[in-house]
Amino acid sequence: MVLLMSLLRKYRLRHYALPVRDSRDGHCFHMVDMFINSTYCNVDGIRLIHGAKCDTCGICVDDTNMKKANSKIPCKAASTKHEHMRHHWVQGNLPPYSDCFVCGEDCGIEKALADLRCSWCKSTVHDSCATKTDICDLGRHKRFIVPPNCIEVKWAGVKGTRHRHMEVKHVVHPKIDRWMPLIVICNRKSGSNEGELLLHSFRDVLNPAQVIDINEIRPESALEWCNLLPDVNFCLLVCGGDGTIGWVLTAIEKLKLKNPPSMCILPLGTGNDLSRVLGWGEGHTGTINVANILSNIKQSQAVHLDRWSVEIRHEKHFGFSRPSKTYIMNNYLSVGVDALVTLNFHRQRESWPALFAHRLINKFCYFTYGTKDVLERECKHLHRRLKVELDGREIELPELEGVVILSIASWGGGCQPWGTGATEEGWVTPK
Repeated sequence: MVLLMSLLRKYRLRHYALPVRDSRDGHCFHMVDMFINSTYCNVDGIRLIHGAKCDTCGICVDDTNMKKANSKIPCKAASTKHEHMRHHWVQGNLPPYSDCFVCGEDCGIEKALADLRCSWCKSTVHDSCATKTDICDLGRHKRFIVPPNCIEVKWAGVKGTRHRHMEVKHVVHPKIDRWMPLIVICNRKSGSNEGELLLHSFRDVLNPAQVIDINEIRPESALEWCNLLPDVNFCLLVCGGDGTIGWVLTAIEKLKLKNPPSMCILPLGTGNDLSRVLGWGEGHTGTINVANILSNIKQSQAVHLDRWSVEIRHEKHFGFSRPSKTYIMNNYLSVGVDALVTLNFHRQRESWPALFAHRLINKFCYFTYGTKDVLERECKHLHRRLKVELDGREIELPELEGVVILSIASWGGGCQPWGTGATEEGWVTPK
């Protein structure tokens, strides 16, 4: 009995439930202030200036018609029981210059709610041609998509309560060449509303169960995909800052996955030092083009990343000491003025989260705190209170106010501590 409980405890530490939204509950709408192209309501067909759009299937409705749409128009489901993958047709609002998938003629050119578009493969057809095609091949991004007919779900929670929800129970491998399913983990609070827009954009292209908002679902639950299909090489796209990336990396190590996923980064934070070093850029800006992001993922190459373990031990006072703590370091460890600036920024952001919603504002606040702390010199004479040993030898410290231990060649939002890379006194720029 004790052995059984121990095995069960280990299983729970490594396996987490992967919740799935029930499409029968309605659509996942977000408000649109102004539609750029000619758009018509999928309920009553009227021309829309502003309204609501479903993240998952792409229908557009007037503000007052959202309840009617939930009851009358089915949404793209994360799981189906069909043997073969079928189109999920959405009427009207086709992209400009659309061609019919069946006859090749122009479609979607009428100034009305006309013709159809598949929310999976993005194929467009005339209303009269839709009956001539039924099987969906998931389109040009199929190697990244988990087909809904490959997912089996189950109900979890107490029946009749609001906590009852669906979870992924089983997944089978589809017949797709070079299949590399993509799991998107996004922090919707990162960037200036860019996190929210990325969630909308990826739910439109992928299976909604593949797109995880870590403000609602923990990274450990998102990584349950790797336990459901341990023989599949998953690709993980983390949208956020260095803190979000570290959170996900720690979750991967915690779960001890047999086949850990490859990680890609879409930087939305303020510093993004890890993203800069790994070649994913200094920060995502501009419009969101999912096709370009997926193209960059296809062309990327995997590299190994060193992660350091940092143990903090406290001195004993009167024979007692606080327990030691161990942290994982991805970028760098700071002691002194640099750490003080970061700590002050973090405390201010925790107390006023709405104020720190834009990357430019965050950088300005960093600069403000940095100037203040440098002028006040709260960390002066740090070299008198600090001892640094390297390879068992104590280093003689000059007068300083901060010490930074780096595991990557970028610090403080893109600064290169080694400058242009010139060799000096035997020290060489790391690579």
